Amino acid sequence: MEAGLKKILLIDCEAPLREALAEHLYADTVSYRLLTAETGAHALEILAREDIFLAVVGVAAGDAFPQPYLKEVMAGYPHLETILILPPDSAEVRRAIPSQSNLQIVEGPCDAAELGRRINTLSEGHAQGFAGTLKNIQLDDLIQMCCLSSATITIRVTKGALQGTIYIWDGEIAHAVCGQVTGEEAFYAILGWKSGGFETLDGGVSEVATIKKSYEFLLMEAARRADEAAMLAEEESAAEEEDMVTLAPDKLRVLLVEDSTVMGKILGSMLSATGDIEVTGIARNGEEALELTEAQRPDLILLDVNMPVMNGKAALKHIMIKNPCPVVVMSNVGSGAPDTVLSFLDLGAVDFMAKPVKNKDLLLQQQKIVERIQQAASADIRAFRRLRCTPADHAGRGPVGDALPADHLVIVSAGCSGHGSMRQMLAGLPADAPTALIGLQSIPPAFLPALASHLQGYAPAPINIVSREVSLRRGQSYLGTHGCSLRLGEESTEVILRMQEGRQDFGYGPSYFDLLLFSASDCLGDRLQVVLLSGAETGNLEGLRYMRENGGRLLIQERATCIMPASLNATIEEDLCDEECEPHNIAARIAAWGG
Repeated sequence: MEAGLKKILLIDCEAPLREALAEHLYADTVSYRLLTAETGAHALEILAREDIFLAVVGVAAGDAFPQPYLKEVMAGYPHLETILILPPDSAEVRRAIPSQSNLQIVEGPCDAAELGRRINTLSEGHAQGFAGTLKNIQLDDLIQMCCLSSATITIRVTKGALQGTIYIWDGEIAHAVCGQVTGEEAFYAILGWKSGGFETLDGGVSEVATIKKSYEFLLMEAARRADEAAMLAEEESAAEEEDMVTLAPDKLRVLLVEDSTVMGKILGSMLSATGDIEVTGIARNGEEALELTEAQRPDLILLDVNMPVMNGKAALKHIMIKNPCPVVVMSNVGSGAPDTVLSFLDLGAVDFMAKPVKNKDLLLQQQKIVERIQQAASADIRAFRRLRCTPADHAGRGPVGDALPADHLVIVSAGCSGHGSMRQMLAGLPADAPTALIGLQSIPPAFLPALASHLQGYAPAPINIVSREVSLRRGQSYLGTHGCSLRLGEESTEVILRMQEGRQDFGYGPSYFDLLLFSASDCLGDRLQVVLLSGAETGNLEGLRYMRENGGRLLIQERATCIMPASLNATIEEDLCDEECEPHNIAARIAAWGG
């Protein structure tokens, strides 16, 4: 099985070094798997489908730095640990290498044993699973969250040289180990630690069950014992609490609107566990949500869709009229959900997220939910405008297959808050636009058919959902999500858009937007234009820099009209933007540029 292996990608490494390193690492106590890439394109394919912990890159004598593919790797995978092996006397290459905490340099001739020691050192800080710190996420909150969701998971906890392990089976605490102690006493010892680190692990389920009591009892008993221990050091504890209160930043105040008691507890635990978010209340229906919104004036509302008494849509309408604030819609991705969520965005919701589901990735789900909520809280809801577009007349439109191959391309990036601007832009493009357009939205892939159908009702030109491979045609739009790994290539006189096989569950989050811009710039050069709308994904900005270096243009939505302008601000600060444009003028600018 590969679940516990730490995967290392060797790129342009000579065969003797590969063999010596394999012999050294495979003899170690830590399990590794070495993968080899002979070309840059092969390396990017491997990175898209494998969870790589470290890349070892050989730089040959006379090579300039960075090689084109290595620049893509560094832009698309900014958190990937990387070791560069340079040839002897490579001072000039060294000067071109950026200073990054995750980038190490080894100058040849390279010794496999020394390289192995470096890899082991990096490996010690690279945990399988999801890592955290108990200063930000309380261990009892994590355990409660796992139990409420009926998860089967192993939690390893460390405090200095001490280590403990807690095993949860189907939502119940089954076993615990702390040093030589097992069972309940081991569980209480672990929860008695005031600080430390933890990691959740796949597999590793204990074969014995030493704990029979419910998780509610165990958590309450652990809390009681902790209180008794705290009384022995009351003065010191009080002083520490005073310091923490003085230094604590203002918390983000979130109102949770959810009719399910269990889901309300799970979401409440996920948000509160960070220490940066305060759940001001839990409303069970739309009427309660309006009352609590009026009384509490939260910074953000996390809103369910289907509820008794008053549903989410009716509640959102009242909120936007009486007490406007950022609203994030949360719903299960099921039948009818896409059309419903799109109507919420039309009413002023700034983002949408699926509810957490019962699996082993609870911490990853929590991380993504919290990040999206913190981003949505920055929304300027005063910039929201309900746009009324005239439905398109598709009569007389020629067959899709008759369109000529595109020689100009526009890539449009938008968050959920840019949904209205995306519709307005597509509605304004002529049916015979001289360019092809790729639109990327921050929505689940399951929502694409509904979004494409919705937009097609207003756009005179064809809108296609991105498929595995398609030849780009003039006057046509191709709709995808930021979670897709898309690349452009050239075949004869045509530009081909390909969706690559890729995993979406990497902890480091590959920047697919940067990788798309690199390939698009290589194909099209100055025939490429990028448009950023409200809430747009901008990657690491390296793709935008590369696009500008190759003659491409960047147009952004006028920031005063954006509900979420933060990512667009960064392009102005980095001097990457060519033009800032009001939403109703963007379509005309695209058509004029392509012509």
